Amino acid sequence: MSVHDVTPTTIEGIKRLARDISKHDGVAHSIGLDRASSRAGFSNYQHARRSILASSTTTIASEFSTFISVYWRDPKTKISGSKIIQVALPKALDEIVPSRNYKHARGLAYFKRSASDLIYCEMTSDSSSALALACKAARALQFMAATGLQPSSKAVPVSDGRGSGLPGRDHGSSWFDPESRRYIYVDEPYAAAVKDRQDERADWGRRNGWEVARAIWPGMYYPEGGSELYLATEGKRGLPIGPVLADLSHIQAATVPENCKQVHVPDGEYFRSPGQERDANAKVLKPKQKRPSRAAADTVPFKMVMASGRRPNAKMAVPTHQRVGQLLKDVLSATRDRAGVANRLGSVRSELDDWVQMEYDHEALPNDVFFELYYRERVTVPDDERGLAGRDVHIERLMEAKELIGSAYPDCQPVRALLRKLDLAVQSLMNWK
Repeated sequence: MSVHDVTPTTIEGIKRLARDISKHDGVAHSIGLDRASSRAGFSNYQHARRSILASSTTTIASEFSTFISVYWRDPKTKISGSKIIQVALPKALDEIVPSRNYKHARGLAYFKRSASDLIYCEMTSDSSSALALACKAARALQFMAATGLQPSSKAVPVSDGRGSGLPGRDHGSSWFDPESRRYIYVDEPYAAAVKDRQDERADWGRRNGWEVARAIWPGMYYPEGGSELYLATEGKRGLPIGPVLADLSHIQAATVPENCKQVHVPDGEYFRSPGQERDANAKVLKPKQKRPSRAAADTVPFKMVMASGRRPNAKMAVPTHQRVGQLLKDVLSATRDRAGVANRLGSVRSELDDWVQMEYDHEALPNDVFFELYYRERVTVPDDERGLAGRDVHIERLMEAKELIGSAYPDCQPVRALLRKLDLAVQSLMNWK
């Protein structure tokens, strides 16, 4: 059956067909979504998404309680505490936004995830500022839960090619639809700043092929202080603005200090959200699993008077130690003035010097041999090897040392760290001008 013979009736069906169309026709996924939506009888993907969700037989949306905590401390009185609010959202916290994306959302940038229903901020501020910060985070979650958009680090367009951007723009942020990968931008100026500039803003949009529209919902930035929310999208490539405006119109109210639901915790008690309680109980009930033993570990611990750590669970032959040591000493003696080389090779030879002492006893490695392995480098350096003049031969020596070490020891973290230092030393040599 051809992909063009399929008529999807659900959002998931449209997504599956879009993937097939993208592969079959060799087009971007966003174009595949629009073509699949057209096959289902809609003008584009956003039209399909909005229409199908609106016609769902489920009329009662589930509410998920999310708790937002902000620690505060008054620097003058030394009094401290936490402001905690509870916000009802149509989706679970982790379904709204992954914690890795908090840093891109203005209202969530200072927050961390503590549980499936709790985020917290350790920013020190006074009590009223802490409450305002918690409400701002709640509004960011409300926006994402309603629209399905994700925050982006993409810069907000500020110019029309002639040096001027959207008139009166302020507190901008970038967002994208995870499915179509199309972008839309949020502009949140103060109402007074753009009251007399609406015609100017509309003219800018027409001139640049952008659509700009104000949302009914007051926004994320500072609605209690008079900011408004506008959406701006590039006409040809941007995310359609209509469905997003419709999504925002269904948010009952923006969470602000005057209407938020505060959680009051008695003095001396520690707040734990239901999600934290579930996580704690699950951890207690989860059976402990015994870690499988490793018959032959790649590394073993070692401890000396001046050093300790882990080393490879293997021996490098003494002649190989001698060759590696000579290579390192020859490069070191000629590149003393190149810190990026000398410092790293000094660290490498010190590590190998520790390892060889643990690999061989005095009988197998007499002192007269040991003392010559990694120290006592040459005093006289040929002119054609000194500094930058000998760069090529130095690189060859370090590459040989890498090969010898890598073949003598098993692949393990201590060896990888050692080889990484040699790579950096080689890079420093290559960058030497």
